[in-house]
Amino acid sequence: MTDALPSPADSVRLLPLAAPLAVTQMIGWGTTFWLPAVMVGPLTRDLGIAPEAVFGGITVMLLVGAAAAPRFGRIIDRSGSRWPMACGSLVFAAALAVLSQATGLAGYVAAWMLIGLGTPLALTQAAAAAMSQLAGPRARQGIGLLMLLGGFSSSIFWPLSAFLDAQIGWRAMCLVFAALHVLVCVPIHLVALRPRASRDGDSAAPRPVATPSLAPERRRSAFTLMAVAFSLAGFVSWGLPLQIVEILKAYGHPVAFAIFAGSLMGPAQVISRLGEIVFGRSTGILTVGVVTSAIMPIAVVLPILSPASAGLATAFVIGYGMSAGAMTVVRSVAPLALFGKDAYATMTGWLTLPQNIVFALAPMAFAFVMRTAGPTATLAMSCGAALIALGTMAMLERRFRNDAVA
Repeated sequence: MTDALPSPADSVRLLPLAAPLAVTQMIGWGTTFWLPAVMVGPLTRDLGIAPEAVFGGITVMLLVGAAAAPRFGRIIDRSGSRWPMACGSLVFAAALAVLSQATGLAGYVAAWMLIGLGTPLALTQAAAAAMSQLAGPRARQGIGLLMLLGGFSSSIFWPLSAFLDAQIGWRAMCLVFAALHVLVCVPIHLVALRPRASRDGDSAAPRPVATPSLAPERRRSAFTLMAVAFSLAGFVSWGLPLQIVEILKAYGHPVAFAIFAGSLMGPAQVISRLGEIVFGRSTGILTVGVVTSAIMPIAVVLPILSPASAGLATAFVIGYGMSAGAMTVVRSVAPLALFGKDAYATMTGWLTLPQNIVFALAPMAFAFVMRTAGPTATLAMSCGAALIALGTMAMLERRFRNDAVA
């Protein structure tokens, strides 16, 4: 069920809360996760490592982040997001400084291990927890707005990284990015996440969010269903995008069209997040999760039905993008709806553990299937995982729709 429904004007009122955190999220993701995609050439050349090792840094980040997330989640629930997020930005700055001095694989892996430690402190898990603490009963809309604004990270940092590499080299670029974390992100976290009572008085503090009171066995059941649904949906959304262009090319589409169609994925994700903010206000987040999960298997099966159809190929990419984009909001809001604000960061930390392991394996699994079995098998694997995620999400919604507070 839903709490008191926010009006469209709430998005405007939430903007001053979400915008500063969105800046730190764009910088955080843009200078870490999105970096190898642009810098694979220079890093391969200067560090003497294979391209697979360059992208392996993301796997290191995910696995280290998975191991650290439960403990850091408890810290955030206990002490708030302000200091953990500031510390996370400092860890990112240290990681980028280490990367700037790396001369081989050891230094490169060390930098990504530090990035992995900073991820649960400064990125989505902590930022969503911060919004739940700041926005009170409007937490769902606040988190959705944060995800919407933060979704422009690659659009900003891919061209910026390429420009800086051309002008000053990637090592100096890493130091510039480290300075962004110290001079921009740390102050934002310390100022924007100050307790509201100290800035505006107690009367300005948001009304408390209703806290679900699930019995222990029901809590375990909800956690298990969430972990399975989110991990399998994420398996597709972390593995398939890297193969979309190759899939369309394998089905005979021209390279230019494949790239154009693939570029529609980003706008589709942004549109779906905007739609969740505007139209999802009267719908429970678990119901949104079911609808979102249902779009994915339909989308990925479209090219199989007619491989040469440009229209179905375009619909495939747009449908995938909309499903993946909205699911990022569901993954952030559903734990809040079922476990409450006080345990939010802890529970999302534990959910991160299985998710990050699956996310880390997804690119390799998709690359292997695409190389050995081709595009149809790759899409069939995506469809199978998406159908299991849909079934699990439907079970979660049916069992717990009356317990959700968002």
